[in-house]
Amino acid sequence: MSFWNKLKGFLGLPTQENLEVEHAKKLLKEAEVIDAAIEEATVELKPLDKAEVITKPKRARTKKGRYVADDKSTPDVNEAWVGGKAPKKKK
Repeated sequence: MSFWNKLKGFLGLPTQENLEVEHAKKLLKEAEVIDAAIEEATVELKPLDKAEVITKPKRARTKKGRYVADDKSTPDVNEAWVGGKAPKKKK
């Protein structure tokens, strides 16, 4: 340490080392505040079930790519649509 830095320290004037230490302390405090804000802002998401995912109705197709017809002997299942339910008709 040079004579002038010792004199500055004795007189209470800020030295370069003191300024660097103060700056480092400020950065640490800011980092703690940021870490706390990130911790508060963290949101946990649960995975969606397949039943919760809304998909558009899709026509059933054969291996050749042609549409499958509905079998009228099974009124509770519509074979023409994937999932067995036809979309609601628009007015």
